[in-house]
Amino acid sequence: MSDNDTPIEELAISHFVTDLEALLRNLKLTKVHLIGWQMGALIGARYTSKYPDHVLSLTLMAMPCHPPHTIEQIREHRSKLGTGKRQIPHEYLDTHATTLPKGHSELIKLRNYAETISFDLYKKVMDLTVSADPISDIEKVSCPILILSGVKDALFPSHYLQHQTLHLRHCRFITVLNASSLIVLDQPLVIAEMILDFIEESRSENQIEDPFIQSMDNQILDYVVKIQEESLKNSERSNELRVNLLQQFQVFINGKEITTGWNRRFAKSLLLFLVFNGAVSREQICETLWPEIPLAKAKTNLRVCLSYLRKQLASEEYLVVDRERVMIKGNLVCDAKTFLKEVENALEELSPDRKEQKVNQLIHQLPTNFLETHHDEWFIQLRTQAEGRIADLVLWNAEQLVRKGEYAIAIHQLSKTISAIGAIDLYQPLITLYEKVGNQQKANEWRKQMADWWDIESDPDSGASL
Repeated sequence: MSDNDTPIEELAISHFVTDLEALLRNLKLTKVHLIGWQMGALIGARYTSKYPDHVLSLTLMAMPCHPPHTIEQIREHRSKLGTGKRQIPHEYLDTHATTLPKGHSELIKLRNYAETISFDLYKKVMDLTVSADPISDIEKVSCPILILSGVKDALFPSHYLQHQTLHLRHCRFITVLNASSLIVLDQPLVIAEMILDFIEESRSENQIEDPFIQSMDNQILDYVVKIQEESLKNSERSNELRVNLLQQFQVFINGKEITTGWNRRFAKSLLLFLVFNGAVSREQICETLWPEIPLAKAKTNLRVCLSYLRKQLASEEYLVVDRERVMIKGNLVCDAKTFLKEVENALEELSPDRKEQKVNQLIHQLPTNFLETHHDEWFIQLRTQAEGRIADLVLWNAEQLVRKGEYAIAIHQLSKTISAIGAIDLYQPLITLYEKVGNQQKANEWRKQMADWWDIESDPDSGASL
């Protein structure tokens, strides 16, 4: 990693991607064949989705990829390994992560290297690998991808990853015999040969001379893709809990809307808190929903509300309540969470062209009365933070459009965003643009609105400008 100041607890895959880009830039490598193993595979997939023009081919080995409903169970299991000792569980890994015999020289080398890593960093990396969802990154990539998985890999089993990528034409999946999670140590020569062959093939177009065989190959692949896509759609519809918030509050279970009962027993507040915060403790919920009530009384309230919410969802499978945590499980879909994730992706995008495309799409999707469907204090804070980020993106985009002379589009985007989220910081740039195009009447109208917002007299020279 680079010498950045990011605390270990705040590390994310994006930090490693930034470091990788800095390294390649330093080495003056503009196009590479990228190879990643375990967490390196996650970094490689994210890097390739973010910098597609920099990667010629991508090899992913022992890639972590777990079904969403299993992540909390796996995280809990991993957290117990080495608990109390604050040590990397070498004995466990020697037993479960490799086909090499204990005491093998390669395992000793790996252990010696691992001893130089702090336990806190190891724990954070394990958490990142457990909770990762690389499928969306893989789907965005267009370059050839080789996915290698050990047939005996129990730590990062490949079943879900294989199922999710089977229909992707740019992916090739190979299971390596007599190999586990430490696939590069278990079968180094086999792996090296596979990767070299893959890279060589990616450099040349391997056309089949017989048109009939080529046609059959394409037809069979089309058929498999169709079956897999239908299977994924059916799987997504199965046990789906959909929560809509962008336009209005709605809850659907497997496509059927639950229209009543949300204003009782804090059902709406509790559901939304779990949707946005994942696995949380009872104390966190109590402090958020009933901050002025003694904890014992708040926990009593919570027991009643959890029981009601379970009945409201008409099934016990969506709500998990154990001694430590409460969480929503299953196939959870939330339009607001998806939108906020796209906002984060746009903020992290380094390519100006791709960033502009993402911001344009966000503005197109931006609803009126953004996230005004709920009014708990924590939710208002979330909305305020999101509005600030959206305003920053829209202002950045307006500046790009102005440089290209596309004033009308910039004016439209600024005015739409103000209508949706208020964004007082966007008023003056909009007024300035109207003045640049000679529409003083509109400039004055928006100046009056800005003054009304602040409830003060208009000051034409105040605020930012483009």
